[in-house]
Amino acid sequence: MAKVKEHLNSAEEFYALGTKEYEEGHLKGDLTRMREGCEKVFHAYVEAAAALIQKRGFPEPDSHGERWEILDKLGRRRMIEIGDSAFLYLHQYGYYGGKIRPEVETTMKEVKEAIEQVRKETAYESR
Repeated sequence: MAKVKEHLNSAEEFYALGTKEYEEGHLKGDLTRMREGCEKVFHAYVEAAAALIQKRGFPEPDSHGERWEILDKLGRRRMIEIGDSAFLYLHQYGYYGGKIRPEVETTMKEVKEAIEQVRKETAYESR
């Protein structure tokens, strides 16, 4: 099982790779690259949420539903909202459906916000 620091590092790597791939795909009109970028940014959220969950003493969730339930127990409404948007617009519509909706770019910014917040909350463990 990955540690908090490893999850955060993975989140940042997936985010950087995903946004780069999405932007390059957008410039070249390459839907496949855009879809792959969406999925990487979604996975960045998953990694950030895993870091927060572990930091708070819960086991790493096995599913999206379990992640939601733990975040709910932690009172992390904003993380849940970002996760719901990431799941819908990046994972489901963007990656699986190949539909790049206007909400994709806003959702990517929200994922960055989530990563930064988790980084702040776990700073002493991640340096």
